[in-house]
Amino acid sequence: MTPDELARLKEDPTFMMELATREEEAVKAKDVQKMYEVLDAAVALDLGAQRLDRLYTEILQTVFDRLAQKLADESFFDIQNPQDLYTLRGIYEHGIVRWSEGDFKGAKEIFLILHHAGNDQTLSEAMMPHIAAAASQTSLDDFIDELVDVENPNESETYAFFLTNFRPSVAGFMEEKREVLEKALTELETLKK
Repeated sequence: MTPDELARLKEDPTFMMELATREEEAVKAKDVQKMYEVLDAAVALDLGAQRLDRLYTEILQTVFDRLAQKLADESFFDIQNPQDLYTLRGIYEHGIVRWSEGDFKGAKEIFLILHHAGNDQTLSEAMMPHIAAAASQTSLDDFIDELVDVENPNESETYAFFLTNFRPSVAGFMEEKREVLEKALTELETLKK
């Protein structure tokens, strides 16, 4: 959409009322996918930090409630299920935020959860460089600049929310960080018991 089209939508009272109704219904239903649809629209429309923060906080609360339930049930997320996919997106984005704020330990733990709880080989394997980088306190910017293949992102809708394609240099990085990664994975095994 062009900036003019977005401006017209923002000025359209019917559209803004419908968006508010969709937001209220999504939050009430704890529908992560619909909450993200509203959040994405609100970001595009630049609806203000307070509203965005409130909706994102609701998303985080919902995804971590869903994670707690999966852990209690000893079950996995099915990345082909839209609710599970968007839940994994929320967990992943929270890990990225923690990492960008310098909380390497918190980010590593989130990526360990995704490595295990996603029950998807592509996602699980993609979390390995994330875990190694966060555990070795590599900055998010350096991780992206040095290891992520930003010119060839994963085209799949399923993986669009995650960094899953890496440069060939990732193999050397993983070998260099093998000890740190093994320690992190051992921590995960301890938590699973």
